[in-house]
Amino acid sequence: AKRGAPKPPAMKVAYWEIAPYLCVEANDLPGSEEEYVRNNAGKAFEFMMEECDKTRKAKGLATIEEAYKAGGEDPAVMDMVNTRRSDFGLPPIGTVKYSTLLEQQKEETVISLSKVARPVDGIVAALKGLKENGIAFAISTTSPKPRVPVSVESCGLSGYFPPDKIHSGESDFDPPRFKPAPDVYLRAAAHEGAMPERCVAVEDSESGVGSASNANIGLIIGYVGASHVPSDRKAKHAGALIAGTRAKSGRGAEIVLADMNDLLVVVKKYVQDGKASSVMQDVRNLSINGGFWHKNEAGEVEYFKK
Repeated sequence: AKRGAPKPPAMKVAYWEIAPYLCVEANDLPGSEEEYVRNNAGKAFEFMMEECDKTRKAKGLATIEEAYKAGGEDPAVMDMVNTRRSDFGLPPIGTVKYSTLLEQQKEETVISLSKVARPVDGIVAALKGLKENGIAFAISTTSPKPRVPVSVESCGLSGYFPPDKIHSGESDFDPPRFKPAPDVYLRAAAHEGAMPERCVAVEDSESGVGSASNANIGLIIGYVGASHVPSDRKAKHAGALIAGTRAKSGRGAEIVLADMNDLLVVVKKYVQDGKASSVMQDVRNLSINGGFWHKNEAGEVEYFKK
């Protein structure tokens, strides 16, 4: 089961929607974006709101939704927010009315993704290779529909992901089953007629790795090549994906790639051998050009590149 919804645009939109309520000065908001996006990747907006409300409560402030309905946000903050919103094809706040911030976030994310979502480098070649090799794949995501199909279409990947290949933890379950719960991976595996332990997960977030681990997915591949992981943070993020802190068993990603062009060779090796341990024993002999992180025999995260 393969996951592939482009996340960075949606996370950036989410940041600038919740920004007025983060108790951060206007001038500090741009500098806080990168860290916020990185720390909240893979989390549902509802969880982001809950964490923000905890901070607001500690400061004696109203909840986000109470403040949203009352209006009166800091004008300087709103000017900054509206400037960034225009980068995502969104109108200034106040020109379109929503009953709640959560409703606004869901509607506007779809609008923005339809305009700015782009595929990561190497994903088209990877999907083409998987298909040519008869390896089935699907999307297993926390994100709701129609956000994911819109992203897929905007990225030009609809031919690889028809509606029945898109599985959503929010939209396909009642109540929603967000990662790190295993449900969306189990659903995707069942739809493909595959045992979870014979599947491969590709994940760029700690909660996603936790979901795959909790579903007993056979091989978990981490990915740090997306735009929300800057070059100087790739090693640290790789370590977090390998650590498995969101998995009940503590199992994390077996290998973390920086280049999606290297995905096919790792997946083919797993399909051939059927065991993650076999892949990792021979991993240095594989043609992985972009390098990778893994846990060495001493239990330390190690980077290797030929």
